[in-house]
Amino acid sequence: MRHFILHTSDRRRSYDLNGTSALAAEPSGLGNNFSLSYKESERGKHLVNITPSFDPITLKIYFNADGTDGYANYKALLSFLAECGTSPFLFEYNDGVTDKFCEVVLRTAPKSEISEEGLFVEDFQFERQTYWYEQVNTEFELLNRTPDATFPLKFPFGFAGEKLKKEFRITNPFFERAPIIFIISGDFENPLNLYIKDTSGNIISQIQLSIGNEEGQTIRIDPTTKKITVTTAEEGEYNGYGLTDKTKQSFLYLPQGEYIIGANIEQTDAGRIDVEVRRYLFD
Repeated sequence: MRHFILHTSDRRRSYDLNGTSALAAEPSGLGNNFSLSYKESERGKHLVNITPSFDPITLKIYFNADGTDGYANYKALLSFLAECGTSPFLFEYNDGVTDKFCEVVLRTAPKSEISEEGLFVEDFQFERQTYWYEQVNTEFELLNRTPDATFPLKFPFGFAGEKLKKEFRITNPFFERAPIIFIISGDFENPLNLYIKDTSGNIISQIQLSIGNEEGQTIRIDPTTKKITVTTAEEGEYNGYGLTDKTKQSFLYLPQGEYIIGANIEQTDAGRIDVEVRRYLFD
């Protein structure tokens, strides 16, 4: 059975569309669509670009299938959507085989009268912003370990016996660039440089920070939200975008193929860099 849930972008709040007070049915727009660009010449028409052009996700939502006050249930959903605002939020879809997510924004939230049959049902539309992706990211750490350390990572990755893990080889099989999230914590003495190399060792993109990091401070670099956030116990949370070298990248994305993700970690550094790479699905 298909299952639909909405989440705020930080996943702190969710709204289940599978209960009797808000039951989603008759979905459309769950597949993929593309916009094709051609160039005309004397020899005919030639394909020059293909870009995603997702259809809106449409759900018929029943607000009083349980016999309760349909208008109150409708207001509860609208209150949740008001919290999401005009920024992208998360749409979860489980088809009974795969649990997947995409980013959406609200397109239409109609409101009409209860029908003669006593049903209060509306067709909501959400504009899809991304391909579907799995809830579980590819996750690993860049950090200093003891010589006999083991590294129990999630399938399909694992390694052992490394003292200094400053690079990680990874493959992105999907044709869309995968956003890379960095979470930096603990002590790093030198200004941090985060990079992607090709398999020949050439740097293809990098983030250069003007600082290292210290105990009690966390830096989160997240291309999915387009935010660089610094959090400390004393100052709380603040925007760290100004810490980046503007001649380089602000966020990193993993191209299709095999690459190396790394950082300029030294043996004396005691901090860690957690790395998350989104796994897109062609589903």
